[in-house]
Amino acid sequence: MSRRLAREELFKIVFEAEINNKDLNTVLDSYLERENEVELNEKGKEFLVEYAKGIIENQDKILAELNEKMEGWSFERVGNVEKALLKISVYEILFKDTPKEIVINEAVELAKKYGDTKTYEFVNGVLARLV
Repeated sequence: MSRRLAREELFKIVFEAEINNKDLNTVLDSYLERENEVELNEKGKEFLVEYAKGIIENQDKILAELNEKMEGWSFERVGNVEKALLKISVYEILFKDTPKEIVINEAVELAKKYGDTKTYEFVNGVLARLV
């Protein structure tokens, strides 16, 4: 359960960076310094930091993959919820050994929770084209 919670917290950090047009590293540092309502265990914090740093280091490749797979869309045109979920998911699919079905399922569940009614369908479609 801690990984699911850590992934949701990672989503919030990436979303905050997108919505405020801030550097993800700055938002991550701010998150780690402040008191959070959600208490992550050590593994959860390690996951969060590792994935955030991975997204930062591989941003160009992630965006190139997204722009290639988003038929009829450009990354700049999608909403911030979608941007955050897609960045996290594409990073995990390309650079981690997590089963793709789990990555897509987690992204869809977060899209249902934080996005509008069509967000999960859009996210699912883009990730399906990726895999």
